[in-house]
Amino acid sequence: MHGRSRDYKLKLRDPNAQESYRKKVDAIRKGTAMILECRKLRNYDAAVLEAAAKLLKVVPEIYTIWNFRREALATAFLAGGSIAKAASDAELALTAACLLENPKSYSTWHHRKWTVLKGLCSLENELKLVTKALELDERNFHAWNFRQLIVKLMGRDADAELAFTEEKIAENFSNYSAWHYRTVLLPQKYADEGLGAHIRRGSDNLIDTARPSIPYLGAHCGSASQRAPIPLEALDEEYDMVHQAFATDSKDQSPWMYYRWLVGNSLSHIEHAKGKGEEEEEVKLALQTVLEREVQRLKEDHLSAQPDAKWPLLTVARLMEAQARLGLLGEDCNSAAALAEVHQIYQRLIKLDPMRKGYYQDALDGKAFVIVQALGSV
Repeated sequence: MHGRSRDYKLKLRDPNAQESYRKKVDAIRKGTAMILECRKLRNYDAAVLEAAAKLLKVVPEIYTIWNFRREALATAFLAGGSIAKAASDAELALTAACLLENPKSYSTWHHRKWTVLKGLCSLENELKLVTKALELDERNFHAWNFRQLIVKLMGRDADAELAFTEEKIAENFSNYSAWHYRTVLLPQKYADEGLGAHIRRGSDNLIDTARPSIPYLGAHCGSASQRAPIPLEALDEEYDMVHQAFATDSKDQSPWMYYRWLVGNSLSHIEHAKGKGEEEEEVKLALQTVLEREVQRLKEDHLSAQPDAKWPLLTVARLMEAQARLGLLGEDCNSAAALAEVHQIYQRLIKLDPMRKGYYQDALDGKAFVIVQALGSV
């Protein structure tokens, strides 16, 4: 995954390795069958739990074994006190060992979340663990999702997490997960009190609930039509940040995807100011300045040196189409001329990027508008 070689395939060409692998598979099958039989009999003895733990350390993806452990430990957690705390600590230790075997095991991360939601662990320690996991693999989306859970449980400030994403982006501008996390954090920071309030605040010890329900302020927070818009001044700072990534590697699509989100959030101000008289005019004037600035910046910083660069070309086409269709052109420009230039760009992109010919052709034919004003996206 992600360019990492799979050495085990080469090793299995060795007959001795094949025999060893077959023995391992046979042992896993027998172990799984034994655990499943114990589950039928509701045998939750310590020896059976130990056997399940050993099996999971070898193959942490067997989710049925994790289900067995959750059933077996239900009594311990209901007992509370030191018994529940010992059970929680044991599951955290087990999942940590399993994540060393496979850092992207869906079942292991799910079980760790289940354990954390029992409210008997240190959230500070969990934050340290997931920070370490992201140091080892910055693209581990399981770790990013787990981090969002932990910071919500801690009531951690959005600014602190924005600073964390800046650090990760500075280390690697291609970190799509860090860019995406900013699309979650910025709306939380600037939303009204009802949406932006922290989900849950507390110390390391959280009250356990039988069925904990933690609402996620996830990707929907980035829908420009469903929340208060992010201030234009804040978006300007984000534009400056993403242009630094463009300067490092203009071919990397991660910052371009984030840039598209930024433009959508800028345009969302039109919808929120609609019908408000003077405010609407002020917003349109401000957006006219933003779009003009961005078009010029892309042309001067990128297309002047690399006239056939795909991402700058496509982005300029989207920005100019937004200017033309939303009436955000200057007095000296007209929509027809701007759209004609946009069509020329799409025709160039058809030749430069033939694998996406259909996309550009649809844009030319008006079948697939890249501007969706209602959603504030491009």
